[in-house]
Amino acid sequence: MRRFVHLAKAALLAALLSTAAVPHADAAEYPARPIKVIVPFSPGGSTDIVARALEKVAKEYFGQPFVIENKPGAGGILGWNEIVQARPDGYTIGIPNSGMIPQTLYGNARFDYATEMEAIAQVGEIPFVWVVKSDAPWANIEEFMAYAKANPHKIKYGITGVGNTAHLGPEALKLESKIEIDHVSFDGGGPLIAALLGGHIQAASNNPVDLKEHIKAGRVRVLAVFGDSRIDDPLLKDVPTFKEKGYNAVSTLWQGVGAPKGLPADVKKKLGDAFGAMLNTPEMRETIRNLGLVPVYLGPDDFAKKWLEDRERLRKVVTETGLLEVIKSQKK
Repeated sequence: MRRFVHLAKAALLAALLSTAAVPHADAAEYPARPIKVIVPFSPGGSTDIVARALEKVAKEYFGQPFVIENKPGAGGILGWNEIVQARPDGYTIGIPNSGMIPQTLYGNARFDYATEMEAIAQVGEIPFVWVVKSDAPWANIEEFMAYAKANPHKIKYGITGVGNTAHLGPEALKLESKIEIDHVSFDGGGPLIAALLGGHIQAASNNPVDLKEHIKAGRVRVLAVFGDSRIDDPLLKDVPTFKEKGYNAVSTLWQGVGAPKGLPADVKKKLGDAFGAMLNTPEMRETIRNLGLVPVYLGPDDFAKKWLEDRERLRKVVTETGLLEVIKSQKK
């Protein structure tokens, strides 16, 4: 019996030592097996398409393939939660986007993603744009703002969901300029554009990718961009930002790569270095551009800083405009 106890203790000690050694061994040879990439939305959407573009070239930069797992639900929350709760060993990463910040502010998410997820790399971004019908009486944003200030509540503008990123740009504009314009929510970009072209609304905040063909055809006019800088696209390069006109109204769709907090330092460095090399090639930049995004790469530190800045800027917008209370009342 005594011999059995000694053998059991020895086996337990060996198992503990073996388990303790695993993280170090994994880190030293990382990555030694395929890397799972969690996409918090269904196949075919913009976030999924970004992940598939990374998957195509992953082996060249990581020596291992990516395995995409779509985890849709609750506006991205289910997938983002799974990223946060995964083992921080570098074998589970995922695709965060700008939509995760408002989810936290509205109290919809269990986690504060800006601090409880590890930022790895921004892939690209595209600011929302402010558009009117081509025959609208405003040739530029100055004329539009002058009309809006002189005519409270005469402007109805379209968005694709109350409290989403398309809505936050106009709310920031209202806060900055003190204009009184009223939103109308539509179930998707198609109905919104139809309402704009039909004259049922006077303006809209939308993703320029959805509007591109209408801009080309001259059916809509882009008055301003909700971005820190102008959009690097021949169709839009001459359109000013609201910031250029003195309004701190920014609303950008960005897509990137994140991981669970607590990655070993060398694993985080390998991830950051590999994505940095991948995303800065001319070929990948062109791929990202073809997806409808502007290829603006940010490394781990700058991407993490952006999350925090977005959170604080949007917290001010949703609080001071009363949008936070509107969202909370809808949940009751």
